[in-house]
Formats: sequence, structure tokens, C-alpha cells
Amino acid sequence: MDQANKKFYDAAANGDFSAVSAAVSQGADVNVQSGDGRSALMRSAKRGYQDIVNYLIIHDADVNASDKNSKTAIMGASKKGHLAIVKMLIEAGADVNAVDNNGRSALMRASFLGHEETVSLLIKQGAHSDQKDEMGRTALMEACLAYQFEVIKTLIENGVDINIQDNNGCTALMRASYSGYRELIEYLLNNGADKELVDSEGNKAIHYVREHNFAELKDLLK
Repeated sequence: MDQANKKFYDAAANGDFSAVSAAVSQGADVNVQSGDGRSALMRSAKRGYQDIVNYLIIHDADVNASDKNSKTAIMGASKKGHLAIVKMLIEAGADVNAVDNNGRSALMRASFLGHEETVSLLIKQGAHSDQKDEMGRTALMEACLAYQFEVIKTLIENGVDINIQDNNGCTALMRASYSGYRELIEYLLNNGADKELVDSEGNKAIHYVREHNFAELKDLLK
């Protein structure tokens, strides 16, 4: 990366709109990428610099460019819950179903971190809600791991497969059982979760309950 492009790249990463526009006017490459493959759009999208993201898109920044880990701008913006930026990227043609080297999508990131509005938007714009990462985990599983109840409700209301299993046969109900979340376990059961499913080792959800929670939860799962 030459000095002119580095100045532009750093300005975008630091939220300096005037420096970004000046650099582009002087011929900076809006799609220049760092050594790890990250673009100015990726950096500014993740950091929430809405004005810079809009400017870069207008000046033909590639919204689907990916870094060495196959991460894209919409993944970073979704992870941080920058709803307006996610909207901009989608309107500019960002792939809502792109996945990184671990198979993780924008929806999975937003789900794990509890960004319900972003989750809703991604689903409405075609995100595959039952998409699996390399471990077989889905957005619902991610939300259950992090106990993001509003996201869990949104995913289920939008028709996710509540009984989908990961590569080890584990379900969302099993994860909730391990964590001891009674309210979540009740909600999952009331919405069709199957407590009789077994994982690859023959364990049901009740077998995931830790000893200190067993007395409280056994009535739900036995």
C-alpha cells in the first residue's frame, strides 16, 4: 500500500471524513486492502462511521470484498449492531449470506451479541436463518449460548428449525439446559423443542443439566 492509499485507509479507519474525501479526490483507491485483506469499507462499517460508509459506497467501494478470513463489511457492521450501516450495505448489494472461513454469517454474529433489530433486518432481506457454521451451529444456537432472549424469540417467530442439531447432535434446548436457563427452556419447549432428541453420544437435554440445576429443571425435561 503506497503512502497516498495508506493515508486514505487510516482516515477511514479513524472516522476522519474530510481526510477520506480529500484522499479520494486526489485519486486514492477506495478498494485498497491492507495486508490482512481488510478494506476501508470494512473498517469504517465495523466502527460505525455511517457518513464514511455512505461516501465509500457512492464512490464504488466493493461491498462484498472479503479479507483473508473471508469476513466482509456486513459481518462487521452486524456484529456491532450498526443497523443503519447494515441497511446501506444491503441496499448496495451486500451478500447477507456470505460466510467467513469458519462458516459464520452476519446473522450468527448479530444473534450472538443480541442485536435484535439487525437480526430482523437480515432475515427480512433473505438471510438463511438455519445456515450452519463449520461446527454445525446456527444463529439460534448462538443466541441460546449467549442467552439473547429477544433474538431467540425473533428467530423462532421467523420459522427457524428449533430442533436442528450441530455436528455433535446438540440442539438449542440442550445448550439452554446446560446453562440452566429455566425460562428459556420453557419457551423452547412451548415452541416445539423436542426433549427426546439425542446427541451423538446418546444424551438427551436432561443429561446436559448440571448438578446444581438438576432439582429445578428435571420436571421440565424428564
